[in-house]
Amino acid sequence: MFILNHIKIIFFNIIYGKIKKIANIKKNKEIKIDINAVTKFETYKIYNIQNARLYTTSVHDTAIILNNELVPGASFQYRNNKKNQIINGNIFKNIVLKNGTPKFKKKFSCTIISLLTGGAGKTSYFHWMFDVLPRLKILKKIIKKQKNIYYLLPSLRYEFQKETIKKLKISLNKCLSSDEFKHISSDNLIVADHPYTFDNNPSKSILHIPSWIIKWLKQKLFFNKKVKNNYPKKIYIDRSDSNFSKIRYITNEDEVKNTLKLENFSFVSLSSISFEQQAQMFYNADIIVGLHGAGFTNIIFSKPGCKIIELQSKTAGDVIKNLAIKCKLNYKRLSPASTNKNLPYQSGSIHVNISKLKRLIL
Repeated sequence: MFILNHIKIIFFNIIYGKIKKIANIKKNKEIKIDINAVTKFETYKIYNIQNARLYTTSVHDTAIILNNELVPGASFQYRNNKKNQIINGNIFKNIVLKNGTPKFKKKFSCTIISLLTGGAGKTSYFHWMFDVLPRLKILKKIIKKQKNIYYLLPSLRYEFQKETIKKLKISLNKCLSSDEFKHISSDNLIVADHPYTFDNNPSKSILHIPSWIIKWLKQKLFFNKKVKNNYPKKIYIDRSDSNFSKIRYITNEDEVKNTLKLENFSFVSLSSISFEQQAQMFYNADIIVGLHGAGFTNIIFSKPGCKIIELQSKTAGDVIKNLAIKCKLNYKRLSPASTNKNLPYQSGSIHVNISKLKRLIL
């Protein structure tokens, strides 16, 4: 396998050339950088690059390449630091400097808007909502000036991705998935800064989602607040269908469900209902209980005062707590120690104290 991969790298280096240098942005006339101040406190760089190509692993690395030089700022290479936090590493660690661009290139004679953000944006509802979509707000003025536009997205495999794109009035015919298009070139390539990572530490920055993102998502994705169906007032987020259900779960979930059932809670598997239904359901709810996870993204649609009870391991962090506070929700949590101490952060199983849970839901 090593020999085959080495041959592949050599083959594509012959076709497209080896990438050795980092581009000098100040001296390159084909690179234009605009600054967009979305608020008084949050400003973002927008890279507008002519005749460039983009290569992505569609997970940790995305390289913006001009004249076989790597464009800093517009490119990213996510790595784990010594504290096992994800950071945007040194550009000299970008994978293309080692492996080149080992995929056949697809040429587009148009403007490509890249909304790539790393592997989490491919599958996670939370990261799709907070990392991917807000870039459209950052790029709004630039997009208005363009005529022939295509959008490069982390993925389009999930229904929530397609639904939200349609709600933003973007044709799916104008959308490209990095699952398929890993190496492209275009007449004009546009890339924006990450919406909430300001200190090169996504693991830290995620604790403080800017308020403008929450407001924009509510305005653009949930403009119809008239509840059409008889949605439940009490919700338990059922994560049994989650990709992480084997490494993050409640050991006594049956007991938790029995307790909540006696209090007239409805159990909801969010992946089985549409995005619109999720937003309507969370808007209508008075109390929402669930294990730490992406389903809590929907609390941005909840009405102020709604009670949020998050069940989480002690190492899961304050992401949902801080989001709830910004949305003026009544946040509570139970944080027992994980029974799998060797699993990091939000992973690991927990045992919920039923007596404490009863006190919180009443």
